[in-house]
Amino acid sequence: MITRHEVDGVPAVLAPADGPMHAGLVFRVGTADETLPLRGITRLVRHLVTAGSGTIGPEHTSFHFSGTATGIADFLTGVCAALRNPPADLIAAARERMATVRDRDPLPMWRYGARGYGVASYPEWALPGLTADQVQEWIAGYFTRENAALWVAGELPEDLRLDLPSGSRRPAPEAVTVLPATPACFPGDGGAGWDTVVRREAAAAVFANVLERRILHDLRDGDGVVASARTEYEPRADGTARILAVVDAAPDQREAALGGLIDVLAAMRAGRIDTDEVDAVVKLTCDGLRIAEARGARLPGQAFNLLGGREVQTLDDALTEVGAVTAAEVAEVAAAAYNAGLLMTPGRVRADWAGYLPAPEMSDTVLPGRVHRGRGDRRLRLISGDQGISVIEGDVVGTVRYDSCAALLAWPDGARQLIGQDAVMARVEPTLYRDAERAVRDVDAWIPARLRIEMPPRARDRIPRPRPAAGPDTPREGLRPLLTLLLAGTFAVFVVAGGLWVLATMIAESARHGSGALTDLGEYALVAAASILFGTFAGRLAVDAAVELRDRRRSRGAPGHE
Repeated sequence: MITRHEVDGVPAVLAPADGPMHAGLVFRVGTADETLPLRGITRLVRHLVTAGSGTIGPEHTSFHFSGTATGIADFLTGVCAALRNPPADLIAAARERMATVRDRDPLPMWRYGARGYGVASYPEWALPGLTADQVQEWIAGYFTRENAALWVAGELPEDLRLDLPSGSRRPAPEAVTVLPATPACFPGDGGAGWDTVVRREAAAAVFANVLERRILHDLRDGDGVVASARTEYEPRADGTARILAVVDAAPDQREAALGGLIDVLAAMRAGRIDTDEVDAVVKLTCDGLRIAEARGARLPGQAFNLLGGREVQTLDDALTEVGAVTAAEVAEVAAAAYNAGLLMTPGRVRADWAGYLPAPEMSDTVLPGRVHRGRGDRRLRLISGDQGISVIEGDVVGTVRYDSCAALLAWPDGARQLIGQDAVMARVEPTLYRDAERAVRDVDAWIPARLRIEMPPRARDRIPRPRPAAGPDTPREGLRPLLTLLLAGTFAVFVVAGGLWVLATMIAESARHGSGALTDLGEYALVAAASILFGTFAGRLAVDAAVELRDRRRSRGAPGHE
């Protein structure tokens, strides 16, 4: 039976357990609390404190240990001591231990953008530049007595001390979606996946397990198009839960696996839920709860409940709630889950035939500002203004407003990449646009230092070079700028010369007849002004054509932009 306790001001849950003792200290902080300029800081704290042991989720960070009562007390006391005085001199060593590239789940970014729960989809770009002061500030804000909970499976160690600094309880971040409508889909890099957000309840957990069984039965054991499949049920502090489904298939079977997953989801949404299957899942879940209670495995979840302001749930209450789930309730969850679903398709395989709307991949607005034309590529436009940056490449538009920028990546060679809170990116490559250095100065002036992430230098062959939009020039396309230069240049010379001749004639007539004759020379003035104006315009066309010819010559044989 789980009982409530308190240790040095930290709320705790305790229960007897079979096997060795184990315990954990949980803090209400996770990847969803990070921003892109601080991405990886929670993991860095974990490595500084325990050399990498423990777990980090979207909302919680846990330090846990299994062993004797004395070992548990020493471990958790050491964690608290390290949090009070983090070893700043070990930050470099901790970074080296964190250098391993980890797989990232792309689904959160497409649902939540580049903030909150979507941050976990991004690389830890900021990690090399995180300072000891930032680490200390992060610890002071989140790793405090009021923001912690303890769980112990076994007896409470008598000599356990949790000497944590005082702070405040930090609520979980608000989950704000950037999807305009659901169900939605987006192209992934590999296999098929799906996630949804539903109300947190026993019926939703049962649905997740029924879904996994159905996928394995229909797509692995039946059609043989998937090698494996898994689902996850992730409860959140705000009363919702995320359900994730991932199917693994061979490359030549991925499209079939996607179709099979869509069919399974559609069938469950339509209410085709087998009562016997639900009853089997309910029984297995109840059996699992009893086993987890005996081993103390329910304790971490109850500690999460304490941090989320929820009551500790007894085993009897949990069994009653799960045991009451019916097939009809699972069908209701299936319908709600389908309507809120986000589907990841393999490559550019489409799913609009099944009613999934493409998730936005680009912006629908172009900001006003100064236009920088592409060098040698007429499809490229960079627009820099007081509100933000818009990058146009053909029909693709990337717009990031300064007041909704999540991060700015800055390279030593002058390249800049703005990432909006909606996950849309706008990249400024000075080598690809005319006079782009002005846009870079604008970006650096508008984006605050706290959002800036310094990126490592790029090799010369990684810096993009301009190239024609349509590949190698056809003879006609290659002659176009040359003809423009010749015609516009000739026109400009003759028209400007004519305008100057008219202007000179007007001045001579004025000198001959006196200043009073100026009123009779208005037509001369208009002709002169128009000639000079049109000549200047033609001259600008000629200059642009000359620049394009130069860019074309430079771009031949140079690598295209990434």
